[in-house]
Amino acid sequence: NYRGITSLCAASKLFEVLLGEYMLHNFKPHICSDQHGFFPRRSVTTNLLDFTSFAIRNMEQRSQIDAVYTDLKAAFDCLNHSILFAKLSKLGIHGSFLQWLLSYLKNRSLVVKIGSVSSTPFVCTSGVPQGS
Repeated sequence: NYRGITSLCAASKLFEVLLGEYMLHNFKPHICSDQHGFFPRRSVTTNLLDFTSFAIRNMEQRSQIDAVYTDLKAAFDCLNHSILFAKLSKLGIHGSFLQWLLSYLKNRSLVVKIGSVSSTPFVCTSGVPQGS
């Protein structure tokens, strides 16, 4: 279960960081405030601290505590591009910006290289390049 690594030049990486900040800023109102893991200063550790505080408060009040945690390991490896673009469109991303994102992910040609041996190129139909 390996995901390819994308090597980007400094200018592309800077553009990607700026784009990520722009998208995060615009999508933040649509994302639950309890979401951890991909927000600045909202890590797995802060999630554990928040839940521990919640659990202690409720145990002191003798309240029932139910929790469901999911591990979306390799979620970016199997991200369906069509579903992603439908959701982005529903959130108000349209036109040339959506087309640009589509062109970045769709029909991406990949090659697997182990040592000096390379595979024949193939088209990636799902997932997001690692390093992006």
